[in-house]
Amino acid sequence: MKLEFRAAEASDLPQITTLLQKAFRATSGSPFLDPSMMKWKYWDSREDWTGPRSYLLERGGVVVAHAGLWPVAFTTRSGELVQGIQMIDWAAARDAAGTGIVLVEKLAGIFDFIYSIGGSEMTQEVLPAFGFCEHARTWRGARPFRPVTQILSHPQRNWKLGPRLVRNSLWALYPPLRSAGWQSTALLPRAIPSDLTNRLSSGTPFFPRPPAFFEYLLRCPGAKFQLHLVRDPDGPRGLFALASVRRQLRVAGVWLCNPNMKALSEAYVLSQQAAANMPNVCELVVQGTEDQSSKAAAAAGFRIWPGPTVYLLDKKSKLTERFEFQLCDDDSTFFDNGGVSYWT
Repeated sequence: MKLEFRAAEASDLPQITTLLQKAFRATSGSPFLDPSMMKWKYWDSREDWTGPRSYLLERGGVVVAHAGLWPVAFTTRSGELVQGIQMIDWAAARDAAGTGIVLVEKLAGIFDFIYSIGGSEMTQEVLPAFGFCEHARTWRGARPFRPVTQILSHPQRNWKLGPRLVRNSLWALYPPLRSAGWQSTALLPRAIPSDLTNRLSSGTPFFPRPPAFFEYLLRCPGAKFQLHLVRDPDGPRGLFALASVRRQLRVAGVWLCNPNMKALSEAYVLSQQAAANMPNVCELVVQGTEDQSSKAAAAAGFRIWPGPTVYLLDKKSKLTERFEFQLCDDDSTFFDNGGVSYWT
């Protein structure tokens, strides 16, 4: 029977949920399958991306493969609009071999590039077979806060808790959080200065994200997002976004007009100061891909280690600029496994 490729509709939600639950061996109560989260990921309106955000393959009215889209768009120096995606909730029915490949091929024909940050072991094994190549290596950073509360809520109950408490207590205290006259204040996306938006939309190594993107994040029914304006003594310098999932706070992304080492380090310090003022936060985590951002995060007090690989399918050779891949560039920024999870 012929496969049909189409954009998913809200009426497809029950079938998509069943497919994902079986493919990922998830329970019916898994947070990523919550109907409100699914509707937000795929069908909640976004002014910055008006196209579909969920595609499927069906055979005889039965959904056999699915991919949600986490889109990104930017304009090149020559004025060309480039649109790429990260596939989230990508799965195929176990009795429909090859449909996952077909779905990737269909999407590759629509978008300029597809990237994938990490993923399951199986995903990382099969991506090269689809034509993906290794594009970048991420780094990850974390800093614990309230180490006693963290240990009391830690999911791993074993002999390592004692040494972890000592280590995390030291990491929480050193180095001290000091900012050289820089400040951050929480704000709503509509309050972002228009001139700052224009300055952030070009010439930086971060995927440009307009105010509408942050409006969308703030409507997430799972993670709680905050947007902060970064200022130095001369005025606004950029933004950072935070996402709270249970007791872990995540630096969803940093966007600076002039992202040099000092500016990045100051932004990372300010994100930690914000975390220190949130009573339920036990850990702050961050991710990036460039050496400069890694060094800046380390200088700001994060403990750094290697993270997952970024794989890229770019048959049209559109991703010619070097971009920083942050947590907000896939579903890592809001993913919830159903329990408290820590990196330290």
